[in-house]
Amino acid sequence: MKIVELHWTPYAVPFTAEFATAHGGWRVREGAIVRVRTDAGATGVGEISPLPSHGTASNAECLSLLERIATRLLGEDIDSLPVKLDALVGEGARYAPLRCGIETAALDALARAEGVSVASLLAEHGAREVAVNALVDAAACAEATAAAERAVAGGFRDIKLKAGVAGSMAEEVARVAAVRNVVGPHVRLRLDANGAWTEEQAIATIRAIEPYDIDLVEQPVPPGDVAALRRVRAAVRTPIAADESVGGIGTVRALVVARAVDAIVVKLPVAGGVRRGAESCELALAAGLGAIVTSALDCGIGVAAALQLAATLPPASRGCGLATLALLEDDLIVEELRIVGGRMEVPRAPGIGVTLDEVALARYAAGPERVERA
Repeated sequence: MKIVELHWTPYAVPFTAEFATAHGGWRVREGAIVRVRTDAGATGVGEISPLPSHGTASNAECLSLLERIATRLLGEDIDSLPVKLDALVGEGARYAPLRCGIETAALDALARAEGVSVASLLAEHGAREVAVNALVDAAACAEATAAAERAVAGGFRDIKLKAGVAGSMAEEVARVAAVRNVVGPHVRLRLDANGAWTEEQAIATIRAIEPYDIDLVEQPVPPGDVAALRRVRAAVRTPIAADESVGGIGTVRALVVARAVDAIVVKLPVAGGVRRGAESCELALAAGLGAIVTSALDCGIGVAAALQLAATLPPASRGCGLATLALLEDDLIVEELRIVGGRMEVPRAPGIGVTLDEVALARYAAGPERVERA
């Protein structure tokens, strides 16, 4: 099955409210929708969702490269596409979002042609629903506790609280204590520091919050220092995960060899696509680590692709970070990715299981659609 047509449209979708992380606030999600048509008549869709905070190129840079390579993808067989993409965009994290968007569209087309889900292309059995975590990013203690309380009332049993946003360690600990108090003892509470702490701050803060039964701390120190992650892990009782430190398979291998973490967090636009994300998860699980698939704060196409990978994880895995579409004004898909009782339903339709909302894409388009045909 060969690619005969390639479309892409940039978008800019505002967040419903500023989304706060240790890297700063987000007001608009910029990315692009990619569509692939094959010589078999199958069409697939993917999403380019850059994360410069994770070492990727910007959306403008990704689209500039896509303009230069699009004609070289025409006529390419989907089975040989990974090798072609490695040659055209490289194997590192910089243009991984571009690679991810094109590969997702190609896999969506392939799976649709075969009448199966993308998850079934990755694994023999896929789950029909995936546990997901609620995300609490409010910096103010009262707002964070209110958001956590609403999440538990909505059926979530995994809460991820953004950390590294308080003014002091005392405020950080008080905020964590308040959230634990409102969610109760039976809800899993994890923190995501987005690399905000120094090694010393991480150790001191994590030790101070351990009485509040923290399930996991994601990326306590800045990425790029595997040894620091290992030392933090050795100094505390709470499990440690790598997020911004996780890129391609090489970064996961380095974390495994160093015994630096207890789990990895996989974002498809940083991993370089669904298949590469699956390889990273498989390597981590084989080493006895946990694997968590999260969105990249992308729209519905990207989240649906991540959900397909999450459906292949072991049933007892921690909640995945896919409950993020409500943060955006529009998810750009027709179907709703429903969350019931803290679990996201995996679509039954072939491919990634969702349909692009053409009307919404036109509303949020940040430029004209580009088309290349064989």
